[in-house]
Amino acid sequence: MNRPATRWVLRETDANLPLMAKTLGISEIMARCMANRGIRSKNAALAFLSSDLGRLRDPFVLKGMREAVERILAAVGREKIVIYGDYDVDGIMSTVILYKVLRKLGADCEYYIPHRVEEGYGMNHAAVTKLASAGANLLIAVDNGISAVEEVAAAAALGVDTVIIDHHEPGEILPAAAAIVDPKQAGCEFPFKELCAAGLTYKLCDALCNFAKKPLTDDERGEMLMLAAIATLCDIVDLSDENRIIVSAGLAALNANKLLNPGLGSLITVRGYLAKPIEAFTIGFVIGPCLNATGRLKSAALAVDLLLADADDTKKRLELAQELTELNEARKTLTAECVERALAGVYSGASLEKSTEASDETSLPELPKVLVLTDFEAHESVAGIVAGRIREMTNHPAILLTRGDSAAKGSGRSIESYNMFEALYAQRHLFHRFGGHAMAAGLTLPEENIEPLRRALNESCTLTDDDFRPILQADCELPPQEVSLALSEELIRLMPFGKNNSEPLFVSYGLFAEKVRIINDKNTLIFTFLLESGRRIKGIAFGLNEQYAAAFDNAPSSTDITMDVAYCVETNVWNNVAEVQMRVRDFRVL
Repeated sequence: MNRPATRWVLRETDANLPLMAKTLGISEIMARCMANRGIRSKNAALAFLSSDLGRLRDPFVLKGMREAVERILAAVGREKIVIYGDYDVDGIMSTVILYKVLRKLGADCEYYIPHRVEEGYGMNHAAVTKLASAGANLLIAVDNGISAVEEVAAAAALGVDTVIIDHHEPGEILPAAAAIVDPKQAGCEFPFKELCAAGLTYKLCDALCNFAKKPLTDDERGEMLMLAAIATLCDIVDLSDENRIIVSAGLAALNANKLLNPGLGSLITVRGYLAKPIEAFTIGFVIGPCLNATGRLKSAALAVDLLLADADDTKKRLELAQELTELNEARKTLTAECVERALAGVYSGASLEKSTEASDETSLPELPKVLVLTDFEAHESVAGIVAGRIREMTNHPAILLTRGDSAAKGSGRSIESYNMFEALYAQRHLFHRFGGHAMAAGLTLPEENIEPLRRALNESCTLTDDDFRPILQADCELPPQEVSLALSEELIRLMPFGKNNSEPLFVSYGLFAEKVRIINDKNTLIFTFLLESGRRIKGIAFGLNEQYAAAFDNAPSSTDITMDVAYCVETNVWNNVAEVQMRVRDFRVL
């Protein structure tokens, strides 16, 4: 499948880079990378580089936090509390964090995770009725609840109060809950709006423990932070401000003691990372998918059970960790099959082979601006993943709808220039229910409303052709002689990388590739770049073999090539020797 040529855009800044570098004691390249991420003042820079837990704001600045703490503590030791969680990593971690702290405080508490397929997202009447009949006095909804107006009213009618800890966009009417903590609700003066639910739950638990005069121990705080960090990374929220602090502290705690949470330690062991450093990439692509797979193919309660398992129950922990790993492998298979069908639908049976003219935009079929796809064979739990893959491959907003029990159900993933939540909200009359944010959404609607939705979204869409061209935003043009081990080690200070704190990307023009090693079975290219000084730098590219072959009309040359390169600077350690290398993200053969 071919797609428009990627645009390389060099970020621009009017920051005084020499002064910034001198004041902070960093290189001008590092200063430029920080300025490109909106870090312009000395205080902002010091806060960004230090990621000190002491910089987390007072939880009580959040609207509704005091009411939430007071209502929950009033229930501790007197009422039965049920944590109403969610089936993704954010919901799982929020549930585990809150459960552990409530048990520490002596609460009579349980947790309830809705089944993704049978119940869907968020609170539902049947579950509320069941929990009330089982004696629940207080429901605490985590990572859901902000749109559960009818369900919260139903709980109240049954004598059950509700506290909501959520980070999703509120609707016009808020539930009549005992307390709502959501930084996006009107009137909330908390300045950082991008905390995920687990980050909010960590702040709630810190407030609960301090208010109850039972502060978290260092180990308890470390465990809460590592769980919140995993949720923050997997929920793909902005890695700035408090999210950056939580992730930095959480990853530090995790790497200091991977067995601090025994269940998580078992999963890390089964995945082969007990002796390896855990980074943001590891969480996002190795650990997180296993936790998510439980909610997709079985029940997220499995992941909660693993993370709450006792340290002395090694057999149970390892069995659960192995089951999570196997579920993730099954999820991968389902996803691959569904992506193939979806692509066939996108291009209406056209060849999916990559064109030999990768930069020829006119060879692409004309696509609708917003892709609304149906696949009634698909397992509904992978709809979001598949929509994301289609979005990545086409650079169009994509919604994949599957068949539920009585209606079409699906998920959407968007591009930066298209606010999917606002677009869907304008068509809310077509849905049974929907929710989400600018970049992702979930929805349920009658099958007969699919075509009206497709038509309405495309008719109202104002995206231009340029919006559909993939963009690589580079921090600057970098003279290749400045690519060094010292620079690589300095840039590590910008980690962890993620949304709104991308890994620094550089561009060098007219690089001479003395040799290119092509490893097709691993979809890998290894470059040897020869500089004018005679120095050689290794470059490595993953997933670009087809692009390389297309550049040579499927007759790849392997020596004496001049090319422009977009790349990240990183350290490669081989046989205990560290050397700098370029990780190539894109290239143009000259």
